[in-house]
Amino acid sequence: MIWEIDPFHSLVEFSVQHLNVSIVKGRFTDVHGKINLDTQHPEESWVKAQIMTESIHTGVPQRDAHLRSSDFFEVAKYPTITFESTQVKRTDQFVCKLVGNLSLHGVNRPILMDVGYTGYSQDFLTEAWRAGFHAATAIDRRSFNITFSQNKAGIDLIGYEVHINITIEAIQVG
Repeated sequence: MIWEIDPFHSLVEFSVQHLNVSIVKGRFTDVHGKINLDTQHPEESWVKAQIMTESIHTGVPQRDAHLRSSDFFEVAKYPTITFESTQVKRTDQFVCKLVGNLSLHGVNRPILMDVGYTGYSQDFLTEAWRAGFHAATAIDRRSFNITFSQNKAGIDLIGYEVHINITIEAIQVG
């Protein structure tokens, strides 16, 4: 069954350490893609998703502009982040490991995500069927050539490990 990611009800969030004392969080607000969900044979399921890097939002316009610059995402040169799954392995009734290729900042690398299926329901306004998912992973941004760092007295301004949390609501289309 094919599901289309609903960008109005989906969220890609990230968090990274700041000065080793706190966490900075942000999100990408423009996410699209398709999910083939086969509940009988989850290994046949797949995901293809795209995020527009320009849609980064941390709540601080100056920081957002810096993140869009060549120090980080270089949104003019790399306008999208893509993910395409290569393997799904069920680990529990509603949980799986999702392996796939993440293309970010001109680099394509395999990553592993823990994914949970949160159920489905019919939208009483549109009568469309909707399904929910959540996913989590962590990446080292240096693996994607995002290496900006300022260090003073052995303390990094920004951490290298980026935690990613994804909440998806998808609409059945086929």
